[in-house]
Formats: sequence, structure tokens, C-alpha cells
Amino acid sequence: MNRFIASSFLVLSCLFLTACSKVTLANYERVEMGMIKSDVEMILGKSEDCKVVIGTYTCIWGNEEDKYIKVSFIMDRAAVITHKGLK
Repeated sequence: MNRFIASSFLVLSCLFLTACSKVTLANYERVEMGMIKSDVEMILGKSEDCKVVIGTYTCIWGNEEDKYIKVSFIMDRAAVITHKGLK
């Protein structure tokens, strides 16, 4: 039982670190205006924080209070790409 818990913790930790590691300046620089959402997701992974406001679909990768990449899509194309806390 303890071995199962330790293995599960290790797997979840690796998944968490992999998702966080995609929020980098290098990946931000790979995202380009006009990219379709699925191409952006190939670089950054699937975002857990997306909102639709007046025809604009905005997704945030990372933590909005610490470091993040934010992409706003219009007609499924990247129109505004911003970041915070990336070095």
C-alpha cells in the first residue's frame, strides 16, 4: 500500500512539473500571432483556464499571480500574446 502511494505521488509530481515547465520564455517566444489554438496547445499544453468574452477566447497557462502566458484568440487565431514573470 505504501509503495502504491509513493508511486502515485511520484507520477503526479512529474505530471505537475511537466505542465509547469512549459511556461517558459523560450515557449512564449515560439507562440506567434495567427497561430491556431491547437498549435499553441502543442507548445504550451492544454490550458485549464480559458474564458470567452465578446467573441474572444482567452487562455492562461501558469499562475496569473506569479508567472504566466496569456493568449487571446479571435476566430481561433492567436491575436494577443502576453506574459508575466518569465525570464
